[in-house]
Amino acid sequence: MSKLADKIKRATRLQQTHSLGFGASRHAVETTMVLAAVARDAKSAAELVQRGADAVIVDLGGGAPAPVAAKDGAVYGARIAGAADNEAKACKDAGYDFVVFDPDKATATALLEENVGYVISAPADLTDAELRTLESFQLDAIDIGAIKGALTVRRQIALRRVFGLAHKPLMAAVNPAISVSELQALRDTNVVIAVADSADAVERLRKTIDALPARARRKDGEDRPVPLVPRSTAGDGDEEEHDHDHD
Repeated sequence: MSKLADKIKRATRLQQTHSLGFGASRHAVETTMVLAAVARDAKSAAELVQRGADAVIVDLGGGAPAPVAAKDGAVYGARIAGAADNEAKACKDAGYDFVVFDPDKATATALLEENVGYVISAPADLTDAELRTLESFQLDAIDIGAIKGALTVRRQIALRRVFGLAHKPLMAAVNPAISVSELQALRDTNVVIAVADSADAVERLRKTIDALPARARRKDGEDRPVPLVPRSTAGDGDEEEHDHDHD
């Protein structure tokens, strides 16, 4: 399992309450979304980690990956062109935990490394059949691009369609000025990774994510579909599911 997948697993875990003495005590509440930030290069990524990013995506722009070393629990990913053979392996060897790729541009031979996480930038015109096919791919998440404007119910339906067919956690760029309630509504459509595009945006989103209420089981006892923990290698067998609360 990649470190990104592990962060997703932790973020999507239901919070449990346990009695202690005469009162109830809750375990330390972990973040319920993963905060990712986009960096121009490996050098600028360090500031994003200091500002609160859980993961940093370095845009390689088709170039060779500069070595990185994860610090303070953050993980590094690379947005790759996918034009060269074994490009994902080169990123893994350079210290990157996962890669983000465009399926319309990346070649299959660039993505042969099994010991790295993968995030696919999903084209908007993917058919239902293509989305269903993604379930069998080794993917940590699906990048659905930027969420622009208000999150309408129609947009929620569209996001639930992607998850319902692919059964993969979703990643989206969000407005750093988003409110706690708006971000919670987005989280409830299986968007697990929120992406920021600047250090200031990271700081704002960090505070908003930390203010989100904990995930909890629905009071009526009914559990709705939730993101599956991504596979670490194509040969993995059993996968663990974690229940989410979706309002």
